[in-house]
Amino acid sequence: MSTLGLDGRPEREDNIIQRIFWPGNHAGEADSLGQQGYWVCLFVGVISAGISIFTGHPVIGLLIFAFYWLGGMGVREHSMLAAIIVAFGYIATLVFAVATRHLPGLLDVAITVILLGNIRGTYVASSWSAKGDPEVFPDRMNVTAFDWLVDQLPAKFWPKGRYAFFFVSLIYGGLLTVGTVNVLRASAARAPQADELQLQLPASNQ
Repeated sequence: MSTLGLDGRPEREDNIIQRIFWPGNHAGEADSLGQQGYWVCLFVGVISAGISIFTGHPVIGLLIFAFYWLGGMGVREHSMLAAIIVAFGYIATLVFAVATRHLPGLLDVAITVILLGNIRGTYVASSWSAKGDPEVFPDRMNVTAFDWLVDQLPAKFWPKGRYAFFFVSLIYGGLLTVGTVNVLRASAARAPQADELQLQLPASNQ
């Protein structure tokens, strides 16, 4: 049946860039993007938490891990709000990095593109979910530990656990906002001092 193209599964686009950033209006493609978004969120959470713990900030590291992991489960469960919060949360961390004079790398740009693509993917998937037809999405696997992590756990956690994600998001967003504002204020305070020093040097040479 699949050889003849009669199995009813949605065809995937050939352009992988389009599939990541602007997925087609297919339930199966959007569901696959949800899996991809979950793994990306988990990857970002583990790496960011590891860096924070290594630099002596374990509490912040655990908060970051909770933000991305819980948000990733929301993306897996086709929550457009979770996808938006995670994407803009990551963009906010890049703004903070720029404020501290650390320019984003190619990996940061790639992750940003994928997280933004998740917004479109969750929109498409949630539109199909609203139709109430459970057959449009692929069956969720439960064979390996990875299947349980990406297919089973989000479905069990998200209906009630989404409130924990929103609570963590408020704390994470608040701390990130305060940190960015403080860094920008400190930079603005140092700028006039540097100008005064430059004016004093020529005067001292006269």
